[in-house]
Amino acid sequence: MATFNVSFLNPALKSKGGSGVGVLADQLQILENTLAKDGYLSPGDYDILITKAREIQMGNSLSSDQRSNYDVKISQYERSKEVAKIDQASDIERMNKAMKSESSEDVMVVGNRPLEFINGRIASIQAKLNDLAEVIEHKTASGDDTTDYYNEYNATLQALRDKIEAKEAMSSFDQNNPIQGFVAYVTTNKNGEIVDVDYGRYGEKSGYAETNGMVDGFQVYGKINYKEDGKNYFKLGDKTFTAADMLIQDPNNPGAFKPSKLMADVQDPSGRGLFTRAKAGYVNMPGESLSVQSYLPNNSWAKGVNGTIYKRDESGKYVKYLNANESDLGIEGPVLNMPEAFEQSLMRNVTETIDYSAPVAPDQGMNMTPATDLGMSMAPELQGQAAPAEPIKMNYGLENPFQPSTKKQTYRTPKQPSQQVSKGAMPTAKRTIMSGIESVRRLFT
Repeated sequence: MATFNVSFLNPALKSKGGSGVGVLADQLQILENTLAKDGYLSPGDYDILITKAREIQMGNSLSSDQRSNYDVKISQYERSKEVAKIDQASDIERMNKAMKSESSEDVMVVGNRPLEFINGRIASIQAKLNDLAEVIEHKTASGDDTTDYYNEYNATLQALRDKIEAKEAMSSFDQNNPIQGFVAYVTTNKNGEIVDVDYGRYGEKSGYAETNGMVDGFQVYGKINYKEDGKNYFKLGDKTFTAADMLIQDPNNPGAFKPSKLMADVQDPSGRGLFTRAKAGYVNMPGESLSVQSYLPNNSWAKGVNGTIYKRDESGKYVKYLNANESDLGIEGPVLNMPEAFEQSLMRNVTETIDYSAPVAPDQGMNMTPATDLGMSMAPELQGQAAPAEPIKMNYGLENPFQPSTKKQTYRTPKQPSQQVSKGAMPTAKRTIMSGIESVRRLFT
């Protein structure tokens, strides 16, 4: 816990500014003690203290010496805030928890779309690498042991290489045979919805059974849903994969055993409308055809923290409604109140934004058109009254916001705060780390 006293304030404060100045200093100390009740002042706590100190400094009749004393206090808060950032960012366990949380969000939002999922993981890993690099620099400058951080950095760098290579490997998919070297590790519920997924290097995870299914070219290794009548069952989408509940030798690991390969029923090639066991080949399932278990089921509604309403459509994507309420949208069923974190995570999966506060839209030349072209009807039966126009539909982030969105973007910012330290603090270590990052970028971008 970081604590401060106000003894640095000039004793002349009371004589120059009266007892009111002492009361204000007490208020600042009380606020600090309140924020530190949990034994720790976070970077956000210091922001509150800095704001309060500046408010006192600027909002009262203080002498120049008194203002200078508050400058010193604010400077102390700012320095302590940066130290707290480094302490927070240097916690490897916290970094990994943040990575796991981001991965869970990616599963719920884009788990059925490998390319977007991989892009999200790449962004998270790069953010972690940046944090680790700055922590190593800071600790080296302080003379602290950095062994664990270097080990974590190297492991994280390898994870980045794997994801970049998995992304590049997608271009080799021939629509018939699985992508070589990389697979989809999939866990589903009883409805065949994806509960957890990762698109990674073959053999890096255990506890999954091989199937003859593919998701956009990634061969599926699934967690067995249940066992019945001597068989293992795994369901993904509308496909059920089964095999005898027995272990066979793993040809890639001498002396090791694995579950029998799970096979899906496929259409009989004779065209007689029958189904038969797939004896060879693979069943590719486009990711867009699969559902992901989410907070929000398909064809249901949710409301964000500021009242923004979202609808998840049949495809699993979202429509965002601004300045609208349930009656405007004709919603009769329940509306889920979303946590802020989930609302932020689904934003990159919003395909359409409809603003109910803007009943008219400019034409493509961005000039206003006559009222008759904006849905304003002067038909005799309306007796001169204008018919209401449709709300504007917008796709933000595009060169032309009134064209359908075809652009996919993935954003990820570091969860952990970081700080730059003296440039001369650790020249050798920093050059080594940064050259490693640049090497990866040159190799895989």
